[in-house]
Amino acid sequence: MTKSLTFKGKGLTSRQDITVTIRQTEPGSGVTFLLSEFGNYCQDHEKSWNRIRVAATASNVVSTVRNTALGKDRHRVCYIEHLMCAIALCGIDDLEIQVDGAELPMGNGSSDFWVKLLQDAGMQKTISNKIDLKETVFASSGDKIVMAIPDQKFSASYLLDMNHPLVGRVWGSWDCGENICDIANARTFGPLQEHKMLGFDKDVVSFTKDGFSEELRFKDEPVRHKILDLIGDMFLCGVNPLRINARFISIKGGHSLDVAMAEKLSLALA
Repeated sequence: MTKSLTFKGKGLTSRQDITVTIRQTEPGSGVTFLLSEFGNYCQDHEKSWNRIRVAATASNVVSTVRNTALGKDRHRVCYIEHLMCAIALCGIDDLEIQVDGAELPMGNGSSDFWVKLLQDAGMQKTISNKIDLKETVFASSGDKIVMAIPDQKFSASYLLDMNHPLVGRVWGSWDCGENICDIANARTFGPLQEHKMLGFDKDVVSFTKDGFSEELRFKDEPVRHKILDLIGDMFLCGVNPLRINARFISIKGGHSLDVAMAEKLSLALA
């Protein structure tokens, strides 16, 4: 029997009720989203006549402003990176994700609730054969760079350079032999003033001039979340990034550079 789950939650920016149905699919099918027309919140999420299939690949990214969004024509979905990271960390390759709404629920801003949902639904780990990276791949913009260097297993490192007394310049690293909660539980963060302007300052972690709106789960939670985003975005190369024997290094990278890197990586792995 095909494993599936359904989750209902509030959209962070839309404040709309969002229904997400996830089904495990045949090996080799990849991750595909079934999207509603932008702004169309269909009450009967089982109806699929008004949906379009969009593969979770870099070529289908339509926006990288504050988050990663996939789409085609008027169909799109925002904030995919946290779910994509959860899928990667759970070792899953092939899913169909039906979304009733224009964004994925954010929960507390981490990937932890997605990980729990996938595990509770009994989604099967499908990572089997590893993929050797034959040469270094990189994307850069100014003083920012993301690269993948051939290695014996997957790992990810990030350099966060943030003008904040509790953060500053700090490296964070994680590899596939460590606890997935060390990354999945790291919440998103941003400036309090910006979050107030967008209306979700009470929903996610915000930083002020000298502190944070909530106690951090980890001393280096911000850089761990950057690794979370990196892993989620790298899934857009077309395969679960944890299958790739490479060391991923990001120096001050973000969604835009991640997507450029994922596109180059997909060509290198072809």
